[in-house]
Amino acid sequence: MAIIEKKSFCRICGSGCGIVVTLDGQQALKVRADEDHPVSRGYTCPKGRAIATDHHRAERLEGPMIRVDGELQPTTWDRLLDDLAPKLKTIIATTGPVGVGTFIGGGGFLDASGFYSLLTFGKTIGTPSSYSDMTIDSVSKALAGELFAGISGLEPRADLARTKMVIFIGTNPVISHTRTIQMHAPTAAMRDMRAHGAELWTIDPRKCETAMRSDGFIQPRPGLDYAVLGHAIRELLIDGADRDYIANHAQDADKLAAAVNRFTLDYTSKVAGVEKTTLEAFVAAIRKAGRLSVETGTGVTMQRAGNVTGWLALALMAVTGSLDREGGSWVNPGRIMRKDKMDFPAAPEDGWNRPGPKSRPELRGTHGDFPCAAIPDEIAAGNLRAMMVWGGNLEVCLPETARSYAALKDLEVLGVFDVRGNRTVDIATHVMPTKGQLERSDMSFVTDTSFPLLVTQYTPALIEPLGDRKAFWWILGELGKRMEIDFFPGFDHEAGTDDTFLAYILGLFGHDFEELKEKRLLVEEPVIGWVQKFVDEKMGGWRLAPRLLAEQLAGFEQRESEHDSEALILIPRRQKYHENSKLIDLRDPPQVMMNSVDALKRGFAEGALIRVSTVSGKVERPLKIDDTLRPGVINIPHGWSDEMNVNNLTSTTREVDPITGMLLFSGLEVSVEAVVPVPA
Repeated sequence: MAIIEKKSFCRICGSGCGIVVTLDGQQALKVRADEDHPVSRGYTCPKGRAIATDHHRAERLEGPMIRVDGELQPTTWDRLLDDLAPKLKTIIATTGPVGVGTFIGGGGFLDASGFYSLLTFGKTIGTPSSYSDMTIDSVSKALAGELFAGISGLEPRADLARTKMVIFIGTNPVISHTRTIQMHAPTAAMRDMRAHGAELWTIDPRKCETAMRSDGFIQPRPGLDYAVLGHAIRELLIDGADRDYIANHAQDADKLAAAVNRFTLDYTSKVAGVEKTTLEAFVAAIRKAGRLSVETGTGVTMQRAGNVTGWLALALMAVTGSLDREGGSWVNPGRIMRKDKMDFPAAPEDGWNRPGPKSRPELRGTHGDFPCAAIPDEIAAGNLRAMMVWGGNLEVCLPETARSYAALKDLEVLGVFDVRGNRTVDIATHVMPTKGQLERSDMSFVTDTSFPLLVTQYTPALIEPLGDRKAFWWILGELGKRMEIDFFPGFDHEAGTDDTFLAYILGLFGHDFEELKEKRLLVEEPVIGWVQKFVDEKMGGWRLAPRLLAEQLAGFEQRESEHDSEALILIPRRQKYHENSKLIDLRDPPQVMMNSVDALKRGFAEGALIRVSTVSGKVERPLKIDDTLRPGVINIPHGWSDEMNVNNLTSTTREVDPITGMLLFSGLEVSVEAVVPVPA
């Protein structure tokens, strides 16, 4: 067959960059950027360009498998579903819906069929046992939005064309450009922002790639980003805040001032380990800019102070009159869901939290999820007997890996939807291979809130599914038929196609699928001001000092004064060629990264095998000297499996956030030793 090129969009992450795939029949040869894509404008990252190779990996799943006498065996879809359905029905009948849990990872979020299937499965069977990667890496964003603005999952992003200042905190969009600012061509976008007068600052314990391209850089002790923000807010409330805006659109400015009052120049410099001149320059830059945007990432959300840092980021935008305003930041309501056109209540003062699961009631649920830390205890207590996993590798995701992985083996049912083998698939009872992104027609659904414009895009399938892979919707439709449950009322899954299912989803939101299918990409300008209107009408203005967060900030004061200058603190890191557990590329080896000062102090040479330990476990990896790190800080990139899994260092019981139930994945104090020194 002739070699041809077909256009699509990438679903490695939520950025959805336009791509062109070169095909030789059913073989994907390579992927390049779509120069004509009006949003990504000819950009794609190394991870996106690896899609073709990734599709044909040796460990891909091509047919259903079922566990028989302890061993996974190839099977047929009829046999698998005939076995799975009565098991789930029995669990629901005897334990109740709580006995069947769900987990969704990136593979489910980035598949419109998968995401909607998860929503309808959980809602229809009525299970409260909903888990996701949100309580692993980002639940503080949901919480901060609920308490500050009454909207869970509020994620302001820069008004790229007009903003005068962008502050990146614990995020590195040059390497990982999804979820927040969404700069599809990050270096070019930063250059464009400077061209209209914007100043860019990065706050991070590591001088990351984004910091190297910024106008200003602050390198605090890990977990002390909030002190820098607290200092800026304190100074602005004295001189530089938008007083008219605060008076008309906010409440409790006096309580906010009291909450950050301790962050004087001297105090902040001391506890955060930042030069006074740098802090002064930072505040001066904010006063000069007027309006700004603050972008936070997993460097913030995975650590102890994630809640308060997220809150103070929102507060800084509010006191400068920048939140949901031109020249500052805006909130994408989603072109499909259009939250700006919905009427929904504001979250109460303390948020929409709910009691935790029966075995761990102190782990309060947030954003509709139970914290993932509860999974092993819920299994041990017999409350959770089945898990259905939508596109996520739990072995890599869950805290305290050994304990969590052992607990998963005790489940009566572990049903896994995925495209390739991994250590979660290895212990599954039912393996359901789903269509990969080149094999399905798809659209940006939940991820349409990630774009820098209002965007919905569509792609047809480019090649036939490998082996006997099926779509999420078909699998769930067949499962429902056997469970005597109609998961998709009004949709005939037996006669359906990927396209008719996408049309079904869009119809629920009042959109025309045929228009999207014909045009492939629908784009509108940002909608700015809808959250401000919501907050004014529903709450009487931004809650500048939510009670729970102000109390948590006050509680950090003692820890600030107890800093151990000799301690080594672990922080996360994104890698250029490695996307969590989805793309494992050995150009990004799994190493321990440490500043040369710390290595010399301990007698470590580059290449030595280093053991990093906590009371929960250990990780052994070769040492890489990296002087972009602040002394006292080490990196161990996440997403690697088995003995290289950094979650071996975490705990399911210690360091629990009292508001969200999330455990500490970053900011952990660790000990290090050389296992195999490098010969002199």
